[in-house]
Parts: sequence; structure tokens; C-alpha cells
Amino acid sequence: MSGGGTETPVGCEASPGGGDRKKDSLGTAGSPAHLIIKDLGEIHSRLLDHRPVIQGETRYFVKEFECKQLLMQSVDSNRRSRNERRFLMTI
Repeated sequence: MSGGGTETPVGCEASPGGGDRKKDSLGTAGSPAHLIIKDLGEIHSRLLDHRPVIQGETRYFVKEFECKQLLMQSVDSNRRSRNERRFLMTI
């Protein structure tokens, strides 16, 4: 910047004095505020994020559907072969 004044860090910029931890409006990355926010995020994902449950239910539904479809195909195949045998026995 022009003007010869000192610059102050803004937002998540590191302070000019060094240090390897980033500082933002809540303090350092290991501060209690960050830990609370992290815990709130975990609570939110456990209570309100239903994707894992829905995915599990969907997998179960598809698995059951495929099993029943295979069962119906085998029943149809047995019916056809039984009817063919009956037809051949009548000839």
C-alpha cells in the first residue's frame, strides 16, 4: 500500500509477527470457540443429516427387490418347464 502507514491483518491473515497458527475472528485454531463450533458441527451432522440412514434403507430396498425378482424369475422358469413337461406327456 502507498502512504507509508503500517498494515493490519484482516480476516484470516496471519499476523506479521510470525507464528504458524492462523488467527481469525474467533481466535486461534485450537481455541475453545473453535472446539465448540467443531462439536456443534458433529452434533448437527448426527441429528440432522439423514443421508447415511436413507442410503442404508435404499440399499436394503434394492437388495430385497433384486432377491424377490430372482425368486419370481425362478418360479416362472419352473412353471414353464412344468407346463412343457405336461404338454409333452399328453402327446
